[in-house]
This record gives sequence, C-alpha cells and structure tokens, in this order.
Amino acid sequence: MSNAIVSNLKGIVGDQYVIDNPSEMANYLKGTGKPAVVVLPGNASEVSSVVTLANEQNIKISVGGQVADTQDLGEGIVMIMARMNKIIEIDHQNLVAVVEPGMTHQEFVKQVEEAGLYFPPEPYAVDTSSIGGCFAIGDSDSKTFKYGPTRTFLLGFDMVQPTGEIMEIGNKCIKNVSGLDFIHLAVGSQGTFGIFTKLLVKLLPLPGVKKAVVARFASLHKANATFNTFIKRNIQPDRINLISENLVKDVLPGQGHLALIDLEGYVQSSQNVANEIAAVFTLGGGTDVQIIEDAATYENVINAWLKVRQAMNNKPEQVIEFAVGPMKMPKALAQLEGIVGELGAYPGVVVEGLLGCAQILLPENADMMALAKKVNKMAMSLGGNVTGLFGHKLMCEEYNDAEMWSATTEIINGLRRQFDPKGIMNPGVNLQA
Repeated sequence: MSNAIVSNLKGIVGDQYVIDNPSEMANYLKGTGKPAVVVLPGNASEVSSVVTLANEQNIKISVGGQVADTQDLGEGIVMIMARMNKIIEIDHQNLVAVVEPGMTHQEFVKQVEEAGLYFPPEPYAVDTSSIGGCFAIGDSDSKTFKYGPTRTFLLGFDMVQPTGEIMEIGNKCIKNVSGLDFIHLAVGSQGTFGIFTKLLVKLLPLPGVKKAVVARFASLHKANATFNTFIKRNIQPDRINLISENLVKDVLPGQGHLALIDLEGYVQSSQNVANEIAAVFTLGGGTDVQIIEDAATYENVINAWLKVRQAMNNKPEQVIEFAVGPMKMPKALAQLEGIVGELGAYPGVVVEGLLGCAQILLPENADMMALAKKVNKMAMSLGGNVTGLFGHKLMCEEYNDAEMWSATTEIINGLRRQFDPKGIMNPGVNLQA
C-alpha cells in the first residue's frame, strides 16, 4: 500500500486511528494474512469515505467489531468498528434499541437489561463479539426455539455498501416488510454486502426470573431420552442442552455428561416448571440434580456454556453439525456411534435438544469430509441433514445433482457481485461453506 493511500486514510479517520505497526495491529487480527493497516472509523461518514477510497483503488477490506479475519486480505485494510460503540436510543414504548455496531454483544445485553429490557440472542464469541457481528453472522443459538432466530431481532439498519454509498432501510415497526425482505437478506452476509453503521434492534420485556436446572448422566443416550420426555410432556423451556463430559470441566466440574436447562420467565410458573424438570431428570437416571437460582451462579454457568459454544465455533474445520428434529435425536445419536464410534470418547459433543441439532468435535487427525458425508447420509435418512450450505452441498452430492449445487452457488455469487462488483469486501468469507 502506498504512502499516499495511508496518508489519505489518516486524513479520513485521524492519525491515531490508522495503525500500521505490526505489533499493534496484531491486537485486532486473527488469521495468517498480513494487511497493510488497521483503521478505526468513528462514524458512518468515515466508514463511507474509507470504503469509497478502497473501492476506487481496488483495495480489499476486512471488517470486524473487535478483531477481523485476515484471510485472503493481502496488503489490504482491516476496519475495526470498536469506536462506534454506543447505544443511541432505547425506545421503551416500541421495545427497540438504536445502536452502533461496534458495541460488544455482552455490553449491549448488560445495558439493555439495566434499562429493564432484554435481548435474547447469544454472542458468537463471548470475548470479542460485537452487536454488528451478531447480525453479520446471523447464527441461530440454542434459545432459537423460544425466541426465534437472530435475524428476527433486526428491524432495520444503515449500511455502507461496497461502493461507499450509505443505505438506510427499515424502521421501528415490527410489520414493515411485505414481499422480498432485504433486511433479513443482509443478516448472515458477513459483511460481504456492506458494513453496518447503525442497527435498529428489537427488544423484549426483561424476564421476571432466570434459573437453570442441571443434572449429570453417565450416558449421553439416557440424557437425551429425558429430553424427549420433556417434549412429549410439552415442557418447553428456553434451552435444553447436553454437553459431553470432555467439555463440562469449565461449566460445572464433576463426573458425567451435563444436561443444562435454562428457564426465563415469570417467577411462580418458572419455579413449577423447574421442579417438574428436576423430577424428570431424577426419574430418567440423572444424578446431582440441581435447580440453580442464585443469580451469580446462574450467570457463571451460562457464561461457561457460551465459552463451550465459542470453542466449538472456533474450530469449524473439526466440527460436524447436523439436525434431524428433536424426537429423532436418540436414533440419530445411536446411528452416529455406528459411524464414528463411542461418542463419549470424542473431544466434544453438544446436543441442542429443542432444535434437534447436534455438534461433534472431531480429533485433529480425523477425515472431516469423509465423516461429514456419512453423517449427512444418516441425517438425511431421518429427515434432516448436515446444517448450512455445507449440508446442502453434501445433499446435492448424495443425490448426484451437480446442477442443483451449481444453481445455488450462482445465486449466491450473483448477489455478491451485484453488491460488490470488484470483490473488495471481506474476501476471506466463503458464503458457500
């Protein structure tokens, strides 16, 4: 990158917010790429000016809230949104927050709860996730059954497009889209369609109480059988998770696999449900059954669960995730052991019971693709598949339908080219993965 371009960047955001010292840049980077500079804009106008310059000079940009991926970036620009970190407005009457994208996810949740409101989606990475990243990634989490997927909490946004123009879309109304829904098309695009500079976020009333019910099981299969009992009895808490023994040491140390149920709601009804859940766990062979009501202990357990989720998310090259629906998960786990062997021996297994979804963390030397194909075939036989576009690709291969996969990728690539003709935005993101 030329000195003239660096000088232009400093003129846009200020000298102190353009970093080109490798040791200082390292604080904002992940991956093996070596960008030329890190830029920290302070407002939408600065973001627009930086992107306009990059587009004119055909310089690639990677964007993040606190850290950014440098894959395929080369001598490009890393844009960190950490300075744009304020809640602009909390509208109690309309249950909406207007927030800048660089605020950390955890800080946003904290400030919203202090205002007596609630934002349910979980952070993708506890330490570094921003609220902008929450919607840029658009990942569904284990509370999705009750609260809906992450995208439903975005009502609108301001976004700098890859050519530098600022798009303003949406409003505070829940019913504001008829027909094609671009607001939610942008969710999950991972910054390839543009850079969020302001977000209109739907909120909910703060639950009267939060508590968890936990139990230990010697067998993953016995634990999962209790999950089916809950579903049959129409017990629908916020989340029903199962965490294999190799992952639970930092959540609640102890022997056995950990079943974790989260309850958020009214005080008395939540207590009644918690008692019923504890009884089902005990009858199903669970030990060390506890109802966690202390606020500090509850937060510690949930934050520890988020760390487990983060660890799984940080190793996509080792994790196979599949969904079959809640009631078919016992059969899926049994068949999965026929493919990979004893599940308890693996580095990690997580089951999200209400979603009928499971993740298995493979050993580093495992043949990921070969196992993924077998797992996908198993899941398809039960009406599901490996999740995401990766699963769709495996399904096309299983059907020997190259035309379906070609059509899918052309739609995705066509959308990306439409927004970003020069391909400068987040070049390391592969939306087909």
